Amino acid sequence: MSLALRLGSLTLIYALALASFAPADLATGLVLSAACLAAVRGLRGPDDTPAGELARRVAFFPVLLAAVAGEVVRGTWSVGLIVLGLRPLPCPGMVEVPMESRSESGMAAAAVLTTLAPGDVVVDMDVERQIMLIHTIDASDPDAVRERLRHLRERYGQRVFP
Repeated sequence: MSLALRLGSLTLIYALALASFAPADLATGLVLSAACLAAVRGLRGPDDTPAGELARRVAFFPVLLAAVAGEVVRGTWSVGLIVLGLRPLPCPGMVEVPMESRSESGMAAAAVLTTLAPGDVVVDMDVERQIMLIHTIDASDPDAVRERLRHLRERYGQRVFP
């Protein structure tokens, strides 16, 4: 994707978020977009993602959001039952979750998406060992926690954030 297209896309998103296409707002959006692109320049690999691959990732993004929304509902329900005293606090604790050869940006996305659901919080990331350390509200079965997160990552996350 060309630099001009990236700048234009980010500026358009900024203008839509503000609901304003005033020249001053567009200029501000252009400056912020350029700053964002300069800041993340080193995070991308040496080659750009092919257009077809990028289109596939963008097309699958709503499916990933739906899966994350499902996790948010599941976590909210679970934590809500505990807070209301309808279910005892199971066994909170730390669980190491292997990330299995993910890129740094993929690991960062996984950390953010994991933390969105109530009951799970990413505490630390070890990029070299490719381990994500999470605190979960129910660590009574660490293998079940790992399996749940592995399933979400393999089925949804890796299709958008390899």
